[in-house]
Order: sequence, then C-alpha cells, then structure tokens
Amino acid sequence: MSPSLFRSASRIPDFVARHFRNYRQRSPWSFCWRITVEGFLLAFGLILLIDTVFPLDDRDDMEDFSLKGFLVSVVFVGPIVETLLLQSLPIFICRLFRASFPVQVLASTVVFALPHFASGIGVGIGAGVVGGFYSAFTYAHWRESSRWTAFWVTTVSHMLHNGLTLPILFFGGELQT
Repeated sequence: MSPSLFRSASRIPDFVARHFRNYRQRSPWSFCWRITVEGFLLAFGLILLIDTVFPLDDRDDMEDFSLKGFLVSVVFVGPIVETLLLQSLPIFICRLFRASFPVQVLASTVVFALPHFASGIGVGIGAGVVGGFYSAFTYAHWRESSRWTAFWVTTVSHMLHNGLTLPILFFGGELQT
C-alpha cells in the first residue's frame, strides 16, 4: 500500500467518528429522519451488492407475506417489539454493568443481527448488522437523556426504514396483494 493511500485509509475511522458525533448534536426529529435515510441507503446498497456478488435467492421468508401482513407485522409491530427486546434490553443490561457507549452499541447490534441472518446473508449483513448498528446507536444515544425519547426515535426510525422497503419488495414481486 502506498504511503499516501495508507494515510488516507487511516483517516476513515476519524471521519466516521466525527460523522456520528455530529449526529449527537441534532434534535430528535432531525436525527430520526437523517439516520433513517442514511441507514436505509447503506443497508439497501449492501444487500444489492451482496445479492449481486452471491446470488443465493434465499429470501423465501417473504412468500407468506401479503402487502397488508407486511405493513402490520414488519412496519408497525416488528419495530416496537425489536426496539424493546433487541435495543432496550441489551443496552439496559450493558448500562447495569456500566459498559461504555461503544460496548452498548456493539451488544445491541449483535443481538439485533443474529435473527436477521435467518433471512439470508444479504439481509443478515444489510438489515441485521447495518440496520442493527443504526438502531443501536440511536437507542444508546437517546437513552443518555430519556428512555421515552430513545424508544420513540428508535422505533419511528425503524418503522420508516421498514416502510421504505415496502415499495421495493412490492414492485420487486416479493409481496402479494
């Protein structure tokens, strides 16, 4: 690796840290919609890339979903349950043990990612790891000020994220009417 390329690559962690520090300065709603769009674009892009490089067609989990069923369970109910079990609970346990902010985010990300791998490697990495990170970061950040704010910002962001997938899955033939 050339020295200039190495210097550029070594700045990436600083850029990422600065980027997420800037999020921590935002109001709840500004944070919510921005983190949703960013996380969605990154997750969707990764899923497309992984599915292009490794076309495994392992998405049989969507066959049973109707548009209405997806809307109710994945856009409304799922984010509430997942915020409680996969963000709130792991972060609560980490906070009991006085774990640092990065440890709280990592613990919640891992717990969130695991069940998403059941839908395939693309979904596991895109929705599970990337989406899990964004949800964990959101919950851990807002939990520092309020449980309620942590819950609603994380849940609404997750609902918006899943709602953005609805037209993609519908027009892609993954959902039935």
